[in-house]
Amino acid sequence: MAGYILALDQGTTSSRAILYDDHARPIKMVQQPTTLQTPRAGFVEQDALQIWQTQISCAHDVINRAGLLATDVTSIAITNQRESIVIWDKQTGKPLAPATIWQDRRTADYCKTLAAENISNSMNDPVHQSADSVNMAHEVQRITGLRLDPYFSASKIAWLLENNPKLSVRASRGEIAVGTIDSWLIYKLTGGEHVIDVTNASRTLLFDIHKLAWSEALCDRFAIPMNILPKVLPSDGDFGKTKKGLFAKQIPIQAVLGDQQAALFGQGCLDAGMAKNTYGTGCFMLMNIGQQPKLSEHKLLTTVAWQRKTSPTRPDNLSFDQLVQSGKRMLQPPKKEVTYALEGSIFMAGAIVQWLRDNLGMIEQSSDIEDLARQVDSSKDVVLLPAFTGLGAPYWRSDISASITGMSRGTTKAHIARAALEAVAYQTYDVLIAMQKDSPHPLTELRVDGGAANNDLLMQFQADLLGVPVLRPRDTEITAKGAALLAGLKTGLYDESTMKASWQVDRVFEPNMSIDAREQHLAKWQRAIDRSLMPLSN
Repeated sequence: MAGYILALDQGTTSSRAILYDDHARPIKMVQQPTTLQTPRAGFVEQDALQIWQTQISCAHDVINRAGLLATDVTSIAITNQRESIVIWDKQTGKPLAPATIWQDRRTADYCKTLAAENISNSMNDPVHQSADSVNMAHEVQRITGLRLDPYFSASKIAWLLENNPKLSVRASRGEIAVGTIDSWLIYKLTGGEHVIDVTNASRTLLFDIHKLAWSEALCDRFAIPMNILPKVLPSDGDFGKTKKGLFAKQIPIQAVLGDQQAALFGQGCLDAGMAKNTYGTGCFMLMNIGQQPKLSEHKLLTTVAWQRKTSPTRPDNLSFDQLVQSGKRMLQPPKKEVTYALEGSIFMAGAIVQWLRDNLGMIEQSSDIEDLARQVDSSKDVVLLPAFTGLGAPYWRSDISASITGMSRGTTKAHIARAALEAVAYQTYDVLIAMQKDSPHPLTELRVDGGAANNDLLMQFQADLLGVPVLRPRDTEITAKGAALLAGLKTGLYDESTMKASWQVDRVFEPNMSIDAREQHLAKWQRAIDRSLMPLSN
């Protein structure tokens, strides 16, 4: 079966479109940058129209540059930055405010206050009613698998409604729509479909990951009318077709995954215990934990990895004659199986390198960081704590500030560059330790992707800290591929053999650091963490 999958990859700093052939090979990619705005401390925004315009421009360009026609495209797949939200007019499709990005921390105080609230632990769970009370943070985790943090969508939506009275009134009338970036793109692509995929819904802080539905109790508590929320669909659901005139034919949208879930799928982590780490703007480690949503006891997140239809099966493996005698249907209808994941979210990874480039002018382009860091054999006592937007997992401290410690007169920009790369690996180590405590599956290898996965110095240091091999695939831009693979499986363009053949290892980084050296590195990092968490004396 010939055909192509058009994968739309809308990230924090750029929009991309990639075409994949019938063997899941990327044949052409087009990318355009998007602009982040920080109008006030803690605010991180984007122009929602720029997100749409760059994305659709990339889609048209990639088809043209590949020498193809829209009629050659079998299906569209979407993967996107998660948690970021757009609010728009249902009638006109025009955004009513800037897109609020996942890095935005304006609601930190609000979330901290809300987290401490005591409530009945029967919230949204009539089966386990009792007179006891728990705090809101505990209840939010029980329902959503997440932490009550400004990182997620709910407090961003609540802030927009509370601080824009006209929006609040219009919301109560059902005149506006809100959604994550996938929802916004689908609305624009289709000309009006207001839907969201389950993986993105599971990142809003409003979604019950057990019932796979919006939580009425949480929507009430955040004062968010449920009528402004999109309809939730499986990851390989039917999200609609592109509106007439947008392409030469109406193309179906048949797979949507949040970027990190797409990377987990694209890395072939289909079995429980398999894990990947994506080194992008942030750093995100996900481990497949199977079909039961185990809640973390070590400050990690439990999230929906994907929901997809299974193939029709013969009931009870009966023979044809037995089926005829039993009167059962020949094939059982496909089920919508859900896979869950544990996740550790690190806010600053590639963004640290961007800071060194753009704010300090230490390098001209991000790829220069490795050569600069290699000018010294060690960062010595220098530690860069990249808490520019607070610390993510497993600390979850939005009140911590970034710092560089351990400098002396002999410190050079090479030491700082090396400390910056080490900070990414240290944060990943912290997440892994928490993940191993939560999961019954020991980690035997870590699959990596994202731009910084091409940094050999970082990958070797990562393997040394973790004590397990780090596997880098030939295609490190795996996020778009994950969404494309899911779309291809849905349409029949791909099969399971395509999945296996599409992942090929480029290099394996084996740990080779001595135990003593490893412990010294980790002790240095832990001292920096302890200092940052220490309360200020009067």
